[in-house]
Formats: sequence, structure tokens, C-alpha cells
Amino acid sequence: MIEKEALSSTFFYAGMVIAFFGSLNPWFLWPLGSYYIIISAMFIMMSMLVEATSSNKIYTNTTFLLPVFAFAVLSCYQLVVNNGNVGGYIANVFHIIVFLSLFRIGTDKLKKMMDIITRLMTLLLVPSMLWFFLYLIGFPLPSRDAEFNDSFYTFSNYYLFLLDDRSLMSIVPRFHSVFLEPSHLGVATNLLLLTQCGKWRKPQNVVLLVATIMTFSLEAYILLIVLFFLSYWVQKKNFIKKLIATVIVMAASIAAAFFYNGGDNVFHDLILLRLEVDDGEIAGNNRVTADFDSDYSQYLQSSDILFGREMDYSFGNAGYKVFFYENGLVGILLLIVFYTAALMHHKNKRALIAALALALLDFIARAFPLWYSNFIPVYFMAMAFELPITLQTKRDEP
Repeated sequence: MIEKEALSSTFFYAGMVIAFFGSLNPWFLWPLGSYYIIISAMFIMMSMLVEATSSNKIYTNTTFLLPVFAFAVLSCYQLVVNNGNVGGYIANVFHIIVFLSLFRIGTDKLKKMMDIITRLMTLLLVPSMLWFFLYLIGFPLPSRDAEFNDSFYTFSNYYLFLLDDRSLMSIVPRFHSVFLEPSHLGVATNLLLLTQCGKWRKPQNVVLLVATIMTFSLEAYILLIVLFFLSYWVQKKNFIKKLIATVIVMAASIAAAFFYNGGDNVFHDLILLRLEVDDGEIAGNNRVTADFDSDYSQYLQSSDILFGREMDYSFGNAGYKVFFYENGLVGILLLIVFYTAALMHHKNKRALIAALALALLDFIARAFPLWYSNFIPVYFMAMAFELPITLQTKRDEP
């Protein structure tokens, strides 16, 4: 007979896995839309019900009230200022339940949850990458047309990976597995790699690293470089030699990209060209459209800056400007309060700072601070991250 503690833990893990991957919008969850959170919360509620009748408790964190309240206020505020409908308010109740369980769960279960999520991401990516490689070498694969969000995204769905129709003519299409965008996958794999700091030689982390590189996402590459040095800082290692070696490798890679095939290659076209400066602006700094930028300048001079303004055109725009535009100064303040309340009882200050640094960079580019795929790794780093024993021993040696 299954013990109640094990059953409660299993329900919790299932709920958090659904929340994490659901926030990344894999194609097989598209029919559920944003209501994947209902299934996630159902597992969480079953976990809590089973745990309530068990003598062995898994929800042992007693500092959950303030972060749950802060999240409830922030999420409800966003619904109010953005004219959320009844469905949005109902879904938000389930989001609160999921965050409640995350903030109540004990450290040992939090570690296990993060390990399960990382392993499942790896198990998803390995066949996806192999299937993608078969496509690249010309192997005929079954596929069907697919679209998301009223045709804003259109794909050829090869079941184990999606191919964005906008990249059909590319020399090498950008890889994003079963998720909507390469940057979505790249941010998730970067944050998962951070949670594996000190254990990067494990096969699962090599898979995450390769997947990150295959995205050809400028944001993912910037995060990866920052992550590389932050990981050494978290481990209290001297990274000066690594910095010099990295600069040399980057310089060689850039030179090779400019000269290989006359500059007609993926790295040059998707990464280097986006770093060119034209009229004081970096080419890759295209997170918002010209129309939105003009409207944003007017917004900064208006009274709407306090509570934000409803957007009439969201597609083609992303990043911190959009979040600030929609939520105003009050929204920014509530977001800061939420993160402060959630992470104030951190165990490892360096791990927390490293996680927040990556989260801030992602917020600047995409501004999805409440996505589970973005928040869960940050919360784990603050509350449960520990260096491998071998690393701690070496660090403590005289």
C-alpha cells in the first residue's frame, strides 16, 4: 500500500510539473489554453487533502502567508487594470493554490521537485533533438500544420518538435522543441542549468546546454554567458582565467562567423547581425514596434503611468516596457514586494543574487516574471540550493 506521504508528494510533483511546462505552452497543451492551471491545482489540492490525514507532513514551511498574500494582491491587481474577465478571475484562484503549495512545501521536497523537472526536460529534449537532426539531414518525417493564438504563430508540427513557418527558408531552423519560441526554451534551459550549478558535467546538463545553443536565441546566449560566470561566483571560484579564455573563444567564433561561407551562416545571420549598431540602436533591440514605442513615450508623460494603460496591440511587443505600460508604477511596486516576500528567507545569498540577475535580464527582454518556468528555478535557488558536497569540501579546505 502506498504511504500517504509518498502519495501526497507524488500529487504535488505532478501539479508543479504541469504548472512548469504548461507556462511554456507546449503544443500538446494548446487545447487547454491558460486553463492547464486547473489540472495543476487539482493535483495540488489532492496532495494537500492526503497530507492533512498523514502523520508525516510535507508542507512544513511556515513562512508562506506573506508571499501568498503578495501574489494574490499582484495577480488580482493585474486582472483589474487589464480588464480581466470572469474566466481570468477563476483561473487566478487556481494560480493562488499552486503558489500556496510552492511556498508551503518543505526544502527536501522542493529539491526533489526541481530534480524531477530537470530530468523531465532532458527526457523531452533528447528525442526532440534527435528528431530535429533527422529533419536537418533530409529524413522524411510526418507532420501537420498547426497554429496558435488565432494564427499569430503558425508551425509545421513534427510532433517531437515545432518548426516555425517563418524559418522555413533558413539554412538551419532555430530549435525550440515543442514550445512556442526558441527564446522560451532558451530561458528555461538557462535557469535549469543554474539550478544545476556545480554539476554541469552530468549528461542531463549537457543536453540542456546543447539545446540552449541550438535555439540561436540572442537572449539565451546572453543569459548563458552571464550564467557561466555567475556559476563560478556562486561556487566562490576564481573566474579570471575563464573570462580570458571565453573572450578568446568568442573572438575566434565571431571571426569565423564573418569569414565562413562569406558570412552566409546561421550564427552570423541570427546573432551577430542583431548586435550591429545603427543610429545608436542595437539591431537586436527590437522587443517593441515603432508604433508602440511612440505610444509609450506619450504614456510616460500621462497620468496613466500610475496604474498603467490597456494595450490595444500586444503582438510584436515584449519586455519590461510592455509590463510597465500595462501595470504602471503600482504594478512594478507590487512585483517587487512579491519577489521580496517570496525570497526574503533565502538560504544562499550568492545563489539568490545569481538567480535574480538572470531573472532581471529575462524581465528586460520578455517580462514574464510570474511564469512558473521563470519563477520556480529562482525560488529554488533562494530556498533550497546547495553546492555538491565535493565542491563544499574543496572550498572549505585550508
